[in-house]
Amino acid sequence: MQSRIITRLLCLVVGVSLSLVVEATPAWNEVNSFDLSGNRCPLPTYNQYPCSTICAREVSQCPEAVRPSCPEGQAYCVDGTCRSNCPADLKSACSCKFAPEIVGSVYPCVEGQRVNIENFVATNLTEQTAEACSLDLGIDVSAVTEWSPEPESLMWNTCPTPSGELTFTEPAFIALYTFYGSCAAMLVCWTLYKKSLEKYNMARFNKQARHGTIEIVDEKKSAGSSNGMEKEPALAGKSSDSENISSVEPEDQMVIKAYRRDFVGIICFVLYVLQTLGMVAYMIMLTWDYYQDYILFEGNQLVQSSTFIGMWYIFFFWFAALAIFKSRLMNFFRIKCSYAKAHYVQIEKHEPATIFLQDQSDKLTDTVRWLEQLGRRTFGLDVVVTTSQMRATRSGARYFIYQCTRYVYHPESMLFTPHEFVLGETNAELAEQKGGLSAEEAARREELVGPNFIDVYVPNVGMALLREFSSFFYIYQFTVLWLFYYFAYWEVGVADTAVILLSAFVKVFVRLRSERRIKKMAEFTDKINILRDGEWTEMSTADIVPGDVFEVANGKTVPCDAVILSGNIVVDESSLTGEPLPIRKVPLRTDDFAMYDRLGASKICTIFCGTTISQAQSTEHGARVTALATQTGTGTDKGELVKKILFPSPVSFIFNEQIKITILILLCCGVVCLGLAIWLYATGTSAWLYAMFAIAQLVSPLLPAALVIGQSVSAGRLRSRNIFCVDLPRILMAGKVQLFCFDKTGTLTREGLDFYGVQAVAGIEPVADEKAKCSNPIFDEQVDAVEKVPRLMQIGLATCHAVTTLNDQLIGNPVDIEMFRSSQWKLEESGDDVVDTLTPPSTAQINAPVHILKRFEFVHVRMSMSVAVLDTHTNKVHIFVKGAYEKIKDLSNSDSIPANYDQTASNLARYGCYVLALSHREIDLEEIGGIEAFRNWSRDQMEQDIDFMGLIIFKNQLKEDTTENIAELKAGATRTIMITGDTALTGVFIARQCGMALPNSRILLGDLDKAIDRIVWQDVDEPDTFPDVNVDEYLLNKDHTPVELAVTGKAFQWLVDTNLIRKYLLDIRIFARMTPTGKVQCVQLHMERGITAMTGDGGNDCGALRAAHVGIAMSDAEASIVSPFSTSVRSVRSCVELLLQGRAALATSITGYKYLIMYGQVMMMLKIFTFYFSVTMSQYIWIAIDVFITVFLTWAVSQSRAADRLEEERPTARLLGPQTMASCLGLVALNWMFLSGGFKLLYNQDWFRCNEFDSNASDLSKWWLLADNYEAEVLALMCLFMFINNAAVFSFGHKFRQPIYRNYPLLFLWALYLAILSYWMLGDPNRFGCLFRVNCGTKEVLAQFNWPVPPTYIEQYNTPLGHNVMPWEFRWKLWGLCMGNVVASLVYERIVVLGPVRTFLAKRYPVKRLQITR
Repeated sequence: MQSRIITRLLCLVVGVSLSLVVEATPAWNEVNSFDLSGNRCPLPTYNQYPCSTICAREVSQCPEAVRPSCPEGQAYCVDGTCRSNCPADLKSACSCKFAPEIVGSVYPCVEGQRVNIENFVATNLTEQTAEACSLDLGIDVSAVTEWSPEPESLMWNTCPTPSGELTFTEPAFIALYTFYGSCAAMLVCWTLYKKSLEKYNMARFNKQARHGTIEIVDEKKSAGSSNGMEKEPALAGKSSDSENISSVEPEDQMVIKAYRRDFVGIICFVLYVLQTLGMVAYMIMLTWDYYQDYILFEGNQLVQSSTFIGMWYIFFFWFAALAIFKSRLMNFFRIKCSYAKAHYVQIEKHEPATIFLQDQSDKLTDTVRWLEQLGRRTFGLDVVVTTSQMRATRSGARYFIYQCTRYVYHPESMLFTPHEFVLGETNAELAEQKGGLSAEEAARREELVGPNFIDVYVPNVGMALLREFSSFFYIYQFTVLWLFYYFAYWEVGVADTAVILLSAFVKVFVRLRSERRIKKMAEFTDKINILRDGEWTEMSTADIVPGDVFEVANGKTVPCDAVILSGNIVVDESSLTGEPLPIRKVPLRTDDFAMYDRLGASKICTIFCGTTISQAQSTEHGARVTALATQTGTGTDKGELVKKILFPSPVSFIFNEQIKITILILLCCGVVCLGLAIWLYATGTSAWLYAMFAIAQLVSPLLPAALVIGQSVSAGRLRSRNIFCVDLPRILMAGKVQLFCFDKTGTLTREGLDFYGVQAVAGIEPVADEKAKCSNPIFDEQVDAVEKVPRLMQIGLATCHAVTTLNDQLIGNPVDIEMFRSSQWKLEESGDDVVDTLTPPSTAQINAPVHILKRFEFVHVRMSMSVAVLDTHTNKVHIFVKGAYEKIKDLSNSDSIPANYDQTASNLARYGCYVLALSHREIDLEEIGGIEAFRNWSRDQMEQDIDFMGLIIFKNQLKEDTTENIAELKAGATRTIMITGDTALTGVFIARQCGMALPNSRILLGDLDKAIDRIVWQDVDEPDTFPDVNVDEYLLNKDHTPVELAVTGKAFQWLVDTNLIRKYLLDIRIFARMTPTGKVQCVQLHMERGITAMTGDGGNDCGALRAAHVGIAMSDAEASIVSPFSTSVRSVRSCVELLLQGRAALATSITGYKYLIMYGQVMMMLKIFTFYFSVTMSQYIWIAIDVFITVFLTWAVSQSRAADRLEEERPTARLLGPQTMASCLGLVALNWMFLSGGFKLLYNQDWFRCNEFDSNASDLSKWWLLADNYEAEVLALMCLFMFINNAAVFSFGHKFRQPIYRNYPLLFLWALYLAILSYWMLGDPNRFGCLFRVNCGTKEVLAQFNWPVPPTYIEQYNTPLGHNVMPWEFRWKLWGLCMGNVVASLVYERIVVLGPVRTFLAKRYPVKRLQITR
């Protein structure tokens, strides 16, 4: 009873409120009132109106003109067919669906009669039709009665309008009450049950706490608090029931809630799933009923449509809630509980999005963002919710896996945290751990950290599609499609569904392919030998835990991060870091008490998970090469990278932020259309349906696809240039790059260095004699030929490196390889008691080999390396120390340094030379206790009391194309910066040589003077004249005299520590002597000022490449995960191509959005006109717009190729910026002007003024009958020109893309569509035009007026005139107006938005931008 009352009230409200609207349209002028001369229009003649079929009791009673006849031997039956005999159960063709059954036999007469109804009055259609048709048949009008189940003689076969009387107890309503009542009852009952049970559990929990069985701990110790039950004190107990109800992980601020399964909840969840499917089934039933003339509702259209509207809202909110709260849904049907009883945990983590170019936002954007955040906080959507299964180890410890990492509950801290084992703090502590673990200890550790295996979940295709379609925008799309399917618009509904499904399938396919690639990269198992209980056992790599000692073998992939305990290793790190050459690794030393830093000084002793062992060589005969596992699983460097790929931090662009505002604006326009539809167009439920159509068409379902298409096309073009992208949204950021940071060696310069000679100290041999003289050391002449270098220094060149061989290929640092190759010495097989053995070239006078007894590898922190060499010719031990010339000067004895040391080294660096220094020390083994005592020496002992020997010089040559590409970057308004580990003066030389530094600029080099604790700035060209200048004074006059700054690593760090770096940051061109950490810091500082790109070879640039907004690794590894972009083309040209494609992608994305926004604006304009005139367009024109025009042109717009060169500005990323708004609003104004002009032209035609469309003669709920008039035809043709031309208007190449005439797909489609439209508009009635109801009419009417009659089916026209064929002269005028709109729009965009007007306004009102010196 209550449901019946509610339903009736709904119908009453809808019927009354929507009937108080304009009854006749247009609202402000009388239809067919006066002609152009002011005379009252005569009543029209309805041409060729189809008469209703006459039904008769006997066939003979049919009028002679429509009397049926059959071939001989056949009889005419009641169903209107000829048969040999007529079955008794045949249903009469004169019966009606919602009327009583016909009594007796009633035969239909022949149909197809047409008449001209003169003086036609739309409100008197029935009477006039009966009179005209009777007169045409020659019978009296009274001889034919209205439809009756028991006609006496003749009756019109016009079914009576159904009474529509409903008792609201029909089966459709019973199903409605039952189904939706069960939905509400289930949700209410489950919520009450859930809350009651949770309240009882909490009361019981608190009771245990009060009785002392559980220790209460203040939750403030948990670094945060949570909501709901979590506001109670956190509880940490002494037994298995003591786990607290909530936990907050302090580092990531994760709120963790515990839930358990419940039998009632499982039943309710199953019901929920069935009810969700039932929602779909009920909507299908209502849609089916619409096409069956409302048979389930006794023909009552108002009640049926009102029911559909109500169910549509419920459907939308049901599925919208499902999409929004899907991550919490499963736990809604579970009971919150303590950790001890939990089956699942819900992890809530705040992950605010990083918004790039936020400084370009405005108050409107900030307000919308604030409202969005407020809404998210209100509904709990400001956190990322993940559910994980609670598990227990063999010992009972509770844990769960979150983002591939095991989180274990720690009773001491009452927190779930990833467990970390600190194996040792120093290198020596780690080096001592050679005994491995016991099986018991390994099992205990595995319980805490989990197996050494990253399990990446990749859903199957079905689940992936379900996840894709559960997003809110798909819910919006499919909800709107129900309207299309319901309201006789199913053709477009099918087309749109196909487009949406196709884009979703493509998106899912691409994502699954990427996830499977990541899974393949992340999931790795192999067999490996592990030292357990003192014995080597072959086990799976998944069994490794921190502290395990395992064997390192050739060709194996490293299963975890580890430190080398014994043996020398060559490892290929290209798949992880992009480092092109294999790297030599050495074992930790037990006498090295420095702090272990796996990414710093200790990196040379660390092998990383995922890298490949190229060579593992034992240093002792028969011994294994071993390593100590330090991190496993996601704790490894590779694991962290995999986690960042699988679970990236949310990133947003100002572009994406303003999309939300754009959609809000379009929705507001839709609300306006909704009001106009209700006021002007239709009444009742039809008004609501038309209004919802308007909203759906204003916010195009293709909006998200437009962005993805542009990015995908750009990614494909980058791939064709060997630039690979693993993060598509970063392509748009590449379009806004303002600052581009470059590594020098291998990036700006050639891969290797050319040996350029040696400049030794004069008379370095014999060493002992020279020391005794104590003479002042001076440099000798520079020697280019190695054979002319003193033998002692030749030994230093041949031995002071870490070069090894692999498959007859030299492996090591490129500088070391070049130095060793130039020495012409050879590496030989060495014994167990020496590191390496080397022999001189055959041309040498002394052929005795030398043995390397001890080697300390190069580390960035010390900027040096050292070796101890036994010369078998003299049986003496020499120590060589090689490194940066500044560092070697500090390490060497001051009396061995030539007076002009700094000047000589600086001059070499100033001319682009890469300068290393070499020092030497000779030791007496007998004095230090023999060879065994020497082997225990530390690095500091070896590198003390050394004498400078000379400088080793390499030439750093630019790549052939560096200069021109740097020039193009600078011409493209991009500041280029050098961040190098080389010397500052070399960096200055390369910067000048490649054009990075301003021409004719004065370069000031800043270096830290520790004595006075400040930076001393000196002119690099005149250091003696300007040894210490005031940098601020120079910078004040930089507009007159160009000034560039260069800083050393020490100076950079001092500026950072004193917080002065930001003051000088954008004036510093060269950052020299930078460590990997310093590079990261430098890039991050630049990121504060603008969109920053970084490129390097992936070696020591990994951190900086990963940190930058846009990182491009010059690596041969296509799937390198160091940075979003990687390329095998080691040229600065790749950077230029990236920016070209990024700018083109950004411009294309803006164009795609502008096109679809203008689609909405043209649609709004079209809707306003259709609402006013009560007309619409034909079905096939709608299909042409929504499928062929919009879809294909959206794709074609994305095919614009990138410009050939960078221009001095970047494309706008602001949808609400002045350029975008001027483009869109100007086009809207032009379209309104021309469309208004078109209707003005139409209303000035004599042939039209008395043939206007009168909506009173039409059923507005049958929208497809409202297009057969001149108003709809003119509106459709003009708007079609706009829909097509908008794509061309926004596709001018301008500065970021190639000209429109180079976009062949767009040009072809644009010309094709315009040609088709012109053919429709200018041609006489033809088959193609009649398909779209353009310049066509009812066949009989066309024949009556002597127009060509197309040989195709044409549905009866719904106007008295019977056709919409425009006069020939008017067609050309209208075509000229449309082409004028096309030309005016193109000229406006090219001249005003992109051309001289824009240039003038940009100079007059400049936009505030980042001020940089290119």
